[in-house]
Amino acid sequence: MTTSWSWLEDTYWCVPLVSLPALRFDQSDNALTWLIDQTVWHITGYRDGYFWGVNAALLRDAGEEAPERGPGSQPRGFTMLGSVTPEGSVHLTFIPSSGGSPTIGLGRIVPFEAGQSFEMQMSTGAGSKTTAHWAFMAQVRPGDPSWDSLPGFDGWSVDKMLEGLEPPSVEK
Repeated sequence: MTTSWSWLEDTYWCVPLVSLPALRFDQSDNALTWLIDQTVWHITGYRDGYFWGVNAALLRDAGEEAPERGPGSQPRGFTMLGSVTPEGSVHLTFIPSSGGSPTIGLGRIVPFEAGQSFEMQMSTGAGSKTTAHWAFMAQVRPGDPSWDSLPGFDGWSVDKMLEGLEPPSVEK
């Protein structure tokens, strides 16, 4: 059992190709739509089972081409606040930078590919549309192929996704 998750501080995470599909329900026309959901996290701090940072998400319909980086396709930014138990259970709150209701994510840290991963589930909605998504969040580092070209969104890098987001300051 891991009792310290301090290694999470100053790490970056993204959705690998296998975990991109998400499902949206539109109550107004009683229809389901498959989406592609790329989310990037920067965990900027950790202390005593709590962690925090920023994240950004881009969504598109699964049948559409990946959007180019431009004014019509900007990621949505969030501040993230999380907790992790000694056994690796995770609870995350994503607070929108532009205001609005937070999104809650639940999951755990599990082995994945060559290291550890967050295995997460979330749902969020505005108006008549609700989106559900489960994903592995894989750690990504500068120099990794996914750092410069995120799965599902070629031309988008980790740096571009997180551009302009300020992590929360921490009082001692």
